[in-house]
Amino acid sequence: MIKWLFKYGAEPQGSSDGFWYDITDGGYIKPEEVLIDANQLSELNNALAIVRDFEQALETEGLLNEF
Repeated sequence: MIKWLFKYGAEPQGSSDGFWYDITDGGYIKPEEVLIDANQLSELNNALAIVRDFEQALETEGLLNEF
């Protein structure tokens, strides 16, 4: 488990649309506003890009079934 390094006094992040939407399409969660460590921010952004790429590949192949 990663020991995330948060800024002191960081404002709560998110909305009622759910974590995935808030951290990707919604943009309500702004990791750069809460994380201190630039390496952690970079790793998080890379991980999100990988998962979004996988999501797009599933959709392209007709393998994503959202309901």
